[in-house]
Amino acid sequence: MKKWILIIIGIVLIGIVGIGIKISSDFDKVAEAFHSEHSLQDASLVLISESISPNKKYIYYEYQFDNGGFGYSRVFWSVIENTENKSDLEKGLIPDGFKIVGWTNENELTLEKWEPYYEINKTELKNGTELNGVKITLAE
Repeated sequence: MKKWILIIIGIVLIGIVGIGIKISSDFDKVAEAFHSEHSLQDASLVLISESISPNKKYIYYEYQFDNGGFGYSRVFWSVIENTENKSDLEKGLIPDGFKIVGWTNENELTLEKWEPYYEINKTELKNGTELNGVKITLAE
């Protein structure tokens, strides 16, 4: 009788471990969906707007990610060189707490401070600072 109880307990424990592994792998997939690559080739990227600098050397993108049943991610802004083979938006990400407003006639990127709904690490930017090769101007 004790043998059968031990066998049943062993089977139940193996089942619990299997379920735990399955749940863990599902959480990994959810976490991966929320940490998508910032790339123009990412299937979940939803482009909101894009704008080329007056000298056509740089381009900025405003975008977010479609996280399926979880809805859309927050909005991101990125500025990169305007070349055909450039698609990595992560290198040109604008720091949290700032959003892109547009271009100046001098090919400078105009940023505006904004207060996002999520907690951020505050970054201080000044007029003339360079982000990914582009000088920025702060809107007042």
